[in-house]
Amino acid sequence: MSKKSCFSLLVIGFLWFMMFAGMAPLSAQAANNNKPIVTSHIYQNLQKLKYPQVKNIGNKTLQTKMNQDFNKYIEQSYQDYLKNKQDGEKHGYKTDYQTSFHVKYATGQRLSILTENYVFSGGAHGLTAIRSFNYDLELQKRIYLTDLLNTASKIEKTKDYIFNYIQKHHEIFFPDVKKKDIVLNKETAFYYTKTGIAIVFQQYDVAPYAVGNPVVHVPKSVYR
Repeated sequence: MSKKSCFSLLVIGFLWFMMFAGMAPLSAQAANNNKPIVTSHIYQNLQKLKYPQVKNIGNKTLQTKMNQDFNKYIEQSYQDYLKNKQDGEKHGYKTDYQTSFHVKYATGQRLSILTENYVFSGGAHGLTAIRSFNYDLELQKRIYLTDLLNTASKIEKTKDYIFNYIQKHHEIFFPDVKKKDIVLNKETAFYYTKTGIAIVFQQYDVAPYAVGNPVVHVPKSVYR
């Protein structure tokens, strides 16, 4: 083989290498581009009132609806903030009101965000209320727990699973929790996980204040 032929083969090989080497980052980037982007915003210039907005959803109508959900949430939170502040000024006690959020699950198919509203209205301590915002990006809709647990059988199976978990973890939960204390309805907070869902309880529902908002992970096999 001549030197010219060898050089030509080397050039061709190098070009093929560069082409395939460049494809991997582009593919990875494309995958990342399908993932929702969640940004944090401040409402009415109040640093304590944070709320999310989303982009890169892939569907403008759904994206607008999702951001409207979060706008409605923070607007209501602001009204609660004002009322709490006014009540404290009227009755002479200190108050505090803060909102925050956490992205619990985000893929090209689903998005879960939990919001936290901390309220202090005098007394020994404040309370934190959790709300969940779950979206199926393929179905292009917000998902509530009752959309997944859409039969009495699924609800009962999930309650049984959670109750059995509580019975095995008395160091976390109240020792006298009964199955009827486990409420699974449209307003129950939850978020998606890789293996199923996670149920989030409000403070004092099934555990002492010091525990905060306990979480029980439920595999898909339980409710499917």
